[in-house]
Amino acid sequence: MKAQDFRALVERLGDLSEVQREALVEALTAKGSGEEVVALIETRFAAAPACGHCGVTDFKPWGSASGLKRYMCKACGSTFNALTGTPLAGLRLREKWLDYARSLVDGVSLRKAAERTDIHLETSFRWRHRFLAAARDKKASAVTGIVEADETFILKSAKGSRKLVGRAPRKRGGKARKPGLSTDEHDAILIVRDRHGETTDAMLCDLSAETIGSHLKPVVAKDAVLVTDGNKAYQAFAAATDIVQIALVASAGERTIGCYHIQNVNAYQSRFKLWMVRFKGVASKYLPSYLGWRRMIERDGHELTPRSCLAGALA
Repeated sequence: MKAQDFRALVERLGDLSEVQREALVEALTAKGSGEEVVALIETRFAAAPACGHCGVTDFKPWGSASGLKRYMCKACGSTFNALTGTPLAGLRLREKWLDYARSLVDGVSLRKAAERTDIHLETSFRWRHRFLAAARDKKASAVTGIVEADETFILKSAKGSRKLVGRAPRKRGGKARKPGLSTDEHDAILIVRDRHGETTDAMLCDLSAETIGSHLKPVVAKDAVLVTDGNKAYQAFAAATDIVQIALVASAGERTIGCYHIQNVNAYQSRFKLWMVRFKGVASKYLPSYLGWRRMIERDGHELTPRSCLAGALA
């Protein structure tokens, strides 16, 4: 930390509440992975203390349990701790959480994460989706300027299912029965990204103009320039919202028009698919978690650490 930032921090210590002061002391004196995790949890809670049940900020201390302080809400009368209402509530073995967060930073498979952390494979699976719950829903609320949009397709997977309906099981990877891309045998994913790196995505149930438009309308700024391929769904959306659209028509061989292209979003799709190879197949119903995981990696870059990953999971 720079000296100027440290002086500013010291000057603001007097503004801390009692709960925040206690959390800061615990964070500074924590030793060992378990204590460090508890300190991180308490510090995160102290930044915006509120009842985990009703969100009211009027509460009082109510002892402690399992190493965490408990509180009594004066509004709803419920007791809670810093984990109540978060995706990590109810999980045990807190001393291993930072090690598991490291496996998310490194992007390893479930089995490797279990081996690293010395936990059961089923526990690794459960933790992964709890840790990624907040990242799954954290998307760009708005994309501005030059905005690129395109779909990418991944073969549908029922990996792990014991009740496969409609087809025989296939070996890892496999191929579609029919040529071409469709939502019958593929998961269609809409990726929307601007030149600032703000990214959002959505699983598409079909490729109609109504479906694609319903995902674009809440996030694409009205003064944005939407760059797409020649899909008529984008043209219909642009016409209905008066958004300027630059359509790159593949049949005409157009890849760029001046500074307009969709190479930014295409490169993102390529990185996502290449990164997914290590997992050797992901069930379709879990794809949103992996999309959120990839967004987190792209968004935070070198700043993504086990501590920041764990802190993000508490959101």
